[in-house]
Amino acid sequence: MFIDVMKRIHVIMSIYHFQIWRSLFGFQNANRLLISINKQAVIPILRNNGASIDANCDIESPLIIHNCDNYRNLVVGPDCHIGKNVFLDLKHRVILEASCTISMGTTIVTHIDVGKSDLQVLGFRKKGGGVLFKKGCYIGANVTILHGVTIGSRAIVGAGSVVTRSVSPLTVVGGVPAQYIRKIRR
Repeated sequence: MFIDVMKRIHVIMSIYHFQIWRSLFGFQNANRLLISINKQAVIPILRNNGASIDANCDIESPLIIHNCDNYRNLVVGPDCHIGKNVFLDLKHRVILEASCTISMGTTIVTHIDVGKSDLQVLGFRKKGGGVLFKKGCYIGANVTILHGVTIGSRAIVGAGSVVTRSVSPLTVVGGVPAQYIRKIRR
């Protein structure tokens, strides 16, 4: 009982600390707190700042979030897991349907911007688009997923892969760039 009360106090203090940090130093600097905050405080902080997170989700800390003024572009369905050290670029929407697993060290990039580089002269411009994880998909450790990709229902992406194109349902992909490996039989 005492431990539960202490956990609740810690969560409340973490939320309060996040809100103060955000008001004093801006949202991007407050995002840095998600790297050091206890796991129990991550979901309440995300929800309090616009994320839609369903029941029975497990989001590990540290969580690294970039390119946002709130968390409205993050939608997590029921029974999802997001592992440690996941990097979320929330310039565009990141949607996880029910029962998705995003393993540790995964990077999700929703936009590409060459900045003020000379590459703009060569036709490289800002590109972006949301990333959609369909029901029951599994993303292995240290995967990079680029903008505009959809990971199909119950698809598996092997560890260390770089996903540049959408993945069909019930498919295993892997490699750099990720390539078709095999279909999953029901």
